[in-house]
Amino acid sequence: MNEAERCDRISLMHAGQVLASDSPSALKQRRGVETLEEAFIVYLEEATGLAENLKDNTMAGVIPQSPPKKPPRATAFSLRRLLGYARRESLEIKRDPIRLLFALVGSVLLMFTLGYGMTFDVEDLKFAALDWDQTPASRDYLHNVAGSRYFIKRPPIHDYTELEQRMKSGELSLAIEIPPNFGKDLKRGRAPEIGVWIDGAMPFRGETIRGYVEGLHYQYLTDLAIRTYGIEPRPIPADLEIRYRYNQDFKSLYAMMPAMIPVLLVFIPAMLVALGVVREKELGSITNLYVTPVTRLEFLLGKQLPYIGVSMISFFGLVVLAVFLFEVPLKGSFAALTAGALLYVTATTGFGLLMSTFAQTQIAALAGTAIVSLLAAVNFSGLTDPVSSLEGVGAWIGQLFPTTYFLIISRGTFTKALDFSDLYPYFIALAAFIPVFTLLSLIFLRKQEK
Repeated sequence: MNEAERCDRISLMHAGQVLASDSPSALKQRRGVETLEEAFIVYLEEATGLAENLKDNTMAGVIPQSPPKKPPRATAFSLRRLLGYARRESLEIKRDPIRLLFALVGSVLLMFTLGYGMTFDVEDLKFAALDWDQTPASRDYLHNVAGSRYFIKRPPIHDYTELEQRMKSGELSLAIEIPPNFGKDLKRGRAPEIGVWIDGAMPFRGETIRGYVEGLHYQYLTDLAIRTYGIEPRPIPADLEIRYRYNQDFKSLYAMMPAMIPVLLVFIPAMLVALGVVREKELGSITNLYVTPVTRLEFLLGKQLPYIGVSMISFFGLVVLAVFLFEVPLKGSFAALTAGALLYVTATTGFGLLMSTFAQTQIAALAGTAIVSLLAAVNFSGLTDPVSSLEGVGAWIGQLFPTTYFLIISRGTFTKALDFSDLYPYFIALAAFIPVFTLLSLIFLRKQEK
């Protein structure tokens, strides 16, 4: 009661029913008493019928023996209580500007950073030549390599010692050795042998550079034969022209931006929901759940609803950033992408609720949710490797985590112009995660402290 005296407004309750709600001074004045405790006793007596019994029996000189009235039974589910918790959580977010800023623009800031700092494009590779021939033919060959968008020419190499030292230092990713008789061999119609040194410290990058060099070498010989003889070199069994059905420019940005949206929408929303529940445990306000008729389902859904709304605002911000800043075209149905995002953030916030049932501190909730969500989303959901290529436990994790399915929806709508009719199996899969996470949260969330 000493704490209640300091509140601007309080509610007096009995058996799950609100007896009165006003400022402490108004409650005392209304009952004509000096302390809030006396006011509460008066309200309690009125609610249980004890005041009338005392009055009647005092006049008759009889001590009342009848028990108080049985409190009304609370309903199993109340939408009003659920929305009350949702409104309370919304006010909590609104009154905490740092958490509100993190919830609204945290995902957008991360995507902005990753968009400029994370790429798998193998371009602007530095190369230099060790040219033993020094003829117009050798210079023309090197100009053909330097003229592509993949390579940047650096000062020439003079000997093998310098080549070794510049490759070790990381200054060069590619070194080309032109043999002494390069020009003469071309005039005689021979295909000259060229030495190529590639930095293979990163295998994927090294294999890509090798493919570039082989393609440029073949293209140079073909163009030279056409310029010299007017025909392509023979025998050529077939003309092979490769075209990409999607992402024709073969830019990693067009694949990574749609993939970043699912990763960020599982990382931040799940953490925020988990922190919102665990914060109640640390502050002790979760006692409201223990001592009132609020059910666990009302409590969980009420905590979840505001974060679903905040996550959808973040989703729209991510789409705007991808389309207008990074210029990744959205070729498919925006309505399908939005519907998938709504199901997805409902599932990911449900995952955050599940994680909160195990954590007792905000630090534990933050670390646990971040680690589990990032590991599953980055390693096992098809971000870099298809889920179909995974084996064992990794394959099971990929199939049982919602990011896998929304990743297909996001990439499909952005890159392949897919619609509802193409993606409905993944909508069904995302919708199935929602009741599963909710049910597991209900099972592990205790209504009473042990």
